[in-house]
Amino acid sequence: MKIRNILNMVVLLLLFAGYSLTFLVPKFYGKTDAYVGVFVFAMLFILLLANTNPLERIKKLEVDLLLLATILLLCGINIILVKSGKGAFFVLADFVLAFYLAGKLVIQKKQVLLLSGAYFALLFVWLLFVYPKMFAEYGLYGYNTNTAATFTIYTLLCAFLFVQGMREKYAIAGFFAVLLIVKGVQLAMYHRARGAFIMLGVFLLLYYVIPSKWWLKKGVFRAVYVLETLGSLVFVAGYTLLGTKGVNFNIPFFYKELFSGREEIWKEFFLLFLEKPITGIGTNVQISSFFEFNVHNAMYNILVVYGLFVFILTLVLIYMRLEKMRDRAQNDRVSYCALCILTAVFFESFFDVDLLWVDYALNLLVILMVVNHEQNKVSG
Repeated sequence: MKIRNILNMVVLLLLFAGYSLTFLVPKFYGKTDAYVGVFVFAMLFILLLANTNPLERIKKLEVDLLLLATILLLCGINIILVKSGKGAFFVLADFVLAFYLAGKLVIQKKQVLLLSGAYFALLFVWLLFVYPKMFAEYGLYGYNTNTAATFTIYTLLCAFLFVQGMREKYAIAGFFAVLLIVKGVQLAMYHRARGAFIMLGVFLLLYYVIPSKWWLKKGVFRAVYVLETLGSLVFVAGYTLLGTKGVNFNIPFFYKELFSGREEIWKEFFLLFLEKPITGIGTNVQISSFFEFNVHNAMYNILVVYGLFVFILTLVLIYMRLEKMRDRAQNDRVSYCALCILTAVFFESFFDVDLLWVDYALNLLVILMVVNHEQNKVSG
């Protein structure tokens, strides 16, 4: 057990080092971006072997492992059939591996504090040293202001787990919670980054405004996770349909109009998907509505790129994990905080693919692990 815990932390810290360097060092990002998916897959596979016995579980016909294996097999077959870019396999593989491991890799409270404390330190370095330089020499960076804002808010929310954990013993941690929230709102508004603002806004709404006893009721919680997944596709359909009506207006505080091009992107992807609904279209596709291949919606991305059957099986895996997370979040305030963050990322991914982006795979894994961390007693 002790050796396994050490191995887990070594792997997680290696992933954290990669995550930090990706955004702190522009040259590192430029030279390694094409290999991130493979690196993350290798690290997650090590965690899988260290924390489970896959062959034994297959012999026992463990449902979620068979489900994981089926998703990966179908994903690989579809990618070969449509001659997709091979990196697409690792995007989905990393995502479903993180959700599978969420039910198998149980970390201790001190490990939660160590990981979230590392995020807190990273946020400190980013805001005090790297962020000011970034906008003084923006040409040196390989990602835009929206990405910078999303990275900041996502990292801030992971750091918030540390503040919440420390708050159980030290009341002064509440002061840092206020500072993080104020800075997050200020930065999201400054960048006029809709996705980052939605992520932070949904988190604050769930964590501070809506009573947990209400939205963690079984029926309400199930409605929420159906809304954040299948509802995402309904949003895409409704948004695209409204975008064809010619009505448009500027969104207050943001530089873009309500309909600023996503409706055309989503319409084009839908027409392409109709040609290959079973296998998906893969990523080796040129679209005319945008300068690069970007679906701009995580759930829609899974459906369009990997096909209907892979999408359905992935939803089943997500739902299986979320069902168990509700009970965990009811018994521990830090677990509840992590679940609020996860839900916020799902809703932010109505507009982007950050839920799936391999550069954020560690964040997703950490959040899932924190929801499921070892609870010695009820807190909060």
